[in-house]
Amino acid sequence: MQCTASELPSMVATLCSYENWLGPYHPQTLRLMVLVGIAYCQAGDPDSARSLLERVVRDLGRHLGRDHEVRLRAIEALRDLFIQQSDYQKAGAVQKELWQCQIERLGAEHPETLATRANLASILLKVAEQQ
Repeated sequence: MQCTASELPSMVATLCSYENWLGPYHPQTLRLMVLVGIAYCQAGDPDSARSLLERVVRDLGRHLGRDHEVRLRAIEALRDLFIQQSDYQKAGAVQKELWQCQIERLGAEHPETLATRANLASILLKVAEQQ
């Protein structure tokens, strides 16, 4: 999803109304929170993006399960943010979490799980290169 900076204020307003109307832990609220986090990242505000995405990962893990599809999407977005910032240590940590959740959800030999494992290996190589 690509959004322009002009769309971000209306997305944030919608998110606020969802939090008030549906509640902060409702799946629709958390799904929109992921989209707003991605939009913040695209708009050049990685701190706001990180804050929202980490909140989704935490809250969904507590309320709807560790391997909920929206939580996995938030983890992917957080990983992408860390890679964008060249923080491969943190990217590796969240990629490992994603991989473990996919093993539980899809199985160790599922194509998505295998792709996630391969991506983890490449991130860990970048961590080693930085050291």
